[in-house]
Amino acid sequence: MDWDVVWKIGLSIIISFGGAGAIIAGTTKFASEKIANRLEKKYELKLSKELESFKNKLEGKSYISKTRFDTEFQLYRELTKATVNMVKEVILLFPHFTRDCRNDYNTYKAKYDLALEKAVIAQDTLAASSAFISSDIYNAFNDIEKKCKIQLGDYVDFRLRPDHEDYCRECKEEYKATWRRSTEIEGDLNVVLQRLREYLATLDIID
Repeated sequence: MDWDVVWKIGLSIIISFGGAGAIIAGTTKFASEKIANRLEKKYELKLSKELESFKNKLEGKSYISKTRFDTEFQLYRELTKATVNMVKEVILLFPHFTRDCRNDYNTYKAKYDLALEKAVIAQDTLAASSAFISSDIYNAFNDIEKKCKIQLGDYVDFRLRPDHEDYCRECKEEYKATWRRSTEIEGDLNVVLQRLREYLATLDIID
């Protein structure tokens, strides 16, 4: 092979493309575009992940005005206060930490009257709030109210009726259930209060 001929052909090709500088420039441009495309794709992927994360955070939040938040917060505060007061007095009718074996009608009647008063307040507060709270939270409070009313009815039978001692002996299982129900009511209250905390944590105020 005549290497002079080869070099001449090669040289003519280089010259036809604008010389060695043009080839180097073309190669550099190609490499730069390739790197730029990779960086662009990498940035798009990162941005996509950040947007998805931000979207998930937004979907877990409920945005309301400050006025509505204050109104809703006050409503739940009043409902919680009324329910806690009711539960406190009703549990004392059949306290799970002790058994009252006395036979003192006046003391029993005073405890009943106070528990009944608190139950009526809680009942009225829940009824007034029913249109403004979710059905699941309403039902949770309503279930507590129902159990408290059962306790009030049982208290009349096991403590206030004239033949309450005979009734206790005849209905031993029902009598035992009143003490267990006190524990249930206390547990139900703790559950609904935790649900309220979790719900309020999802609210965010729009300025």
